[in-house]
Formats: sequence, C-alpha cells, structure tokens
Amino acid sequence: MGAVLSVSIKESNQSKGSVRPQTVQLKDLFSVMKEPLLLKVSVLSVLAHGIMFTTIFGFTPAYVLKAGLDERDLGFLMICFMIPHAIATVFIGKTVVPLFGKWRSLVIAFFGSAVFTFLIPVAGGSWLVYPVQIGSGFFLGLLFPLLLGMSIESVDESQKATAMGTYQAIYAIGMFGGPYLAGIVNELIALPFAFYFAGTLGLVAIGLIVVWKQKEEETKGDKMIV
Repeated sequence: MGAVLSVSIKESNQSKGSVRPQTVQLKDLFSVMKEPLLLKVSVLSVLAHGIMFTTIFGFTPAYVLKAGLDERDLGFLMICFMIPHAIATVFIGKTVVPLFGKWRSLVIAFFGSAVFTFLIPVAGGSWLVYPVQIGSGFFLGLLFPLLLGMSIESVDESQKATAMGTYQAIYAIGMFGGPYLAGIVNELIALPFAFYFAGTLGLVAIGLIVVWKQKEEETKGDKMIV
C-alpha cells in the first residue's frame, strides 16, 4: 500500500535560475551543536526515548506475558498505546502549549509519562494494563512533537537541517541506552525495576527543566540589574 501511495507523490522542479543550497561546513556544524536550546532539548529527548524504548518497544510485552496476558492480547496492547500517541500530536499544538507554554507542557508530559510507567508493574497482567498504556501513549505522544519543534526554533533557517540531524543523532542514545541500562537493572534486581528505572528518567527530565528555567530566570534578573 505504501508503494502504491508513493506513486502519487509529486516533486516540484527547481527552476534553472534557482540558487543551489550551500553545503554544510564543519564550523557551522560545531556552531549548531553549541546552541544551548538544541542541546537541552536533545538531552530531554534522550530521556523520552529511553522511556519509550524501555517500555512499549522493550520490556512491556515480555512483562505482561509473564504476568498472565496471552500473546493475542499484545496487538490490542499496542493499539491502546499507539492511537492515543497519535491523537496527542493534535492536542499538543492546539490545546496544551497555548494553555501552559512549552516548558510547562514538557513538565506535564514527562510527569504523566513517569506516572504511567511506574504503574505498569502495578497493572501486571490484569485489564488495568490497557488504560495504563493509553495514558502512557498519550503523554509520550505529547513529548515528541514538542521536542522536535523546539530543537530547531533557535537556529537560523539555513542551519535547521543541520540542527535536526544533530538532534536525531543525540536522541538515538536514548533508543539504545534506555533499554540497555534497564536490562542491567532487570538482571541485577527484577523486571519490575526496569520500569521503575524508566519512570525515574521522566523525573530526571523534570528536574533538569526546573534547574534550567531557574538559571534562565537568574540570568534575566542579572541582566536587568546591569
């Protein structure tokens, strides 16, 4: 189906007189990587991806099967996660951010993600695991489009592609590092503690946001005094 739909995609032809885009220079790459907002958002994205790839794309299916669910229930489990995950992308831009602002929206999303991650071992193999996945999918769905947009908002138009590549390269650490560290916790203690570890990543993210905002306000206060 994807191949069939791709046939209808039309590419716009560049005019002969159009200016060719400049290649990325090494100095430009380093200047983008030093952008404070990009680095902060990338670190938060590492933590967010660590949560998601430790839970629904990592240990959650294995845990619920061990706790009593049947293999045929895994499809419904994924649906409970992915549909709210997709719906959340609509809410973040039209409702949540206009109401709370970007940084407070991140705090809300990370807090919700942490809470529902902590609840996975509590739900176990019961029907409660489905509403837990709905909540987890929704709050994680709030995070990713907001982080993606914030990653390029402070860089020049000519450097947005470089910033996006840098952002993606950094958050990939969370896709690998989260499940890897959670696996170590699982081996050393028990599988439920892998979820406690993942939930703690959400709390760490909130802590970083609070510290960063406090330093930002102190810097603004010092500039006003000067």
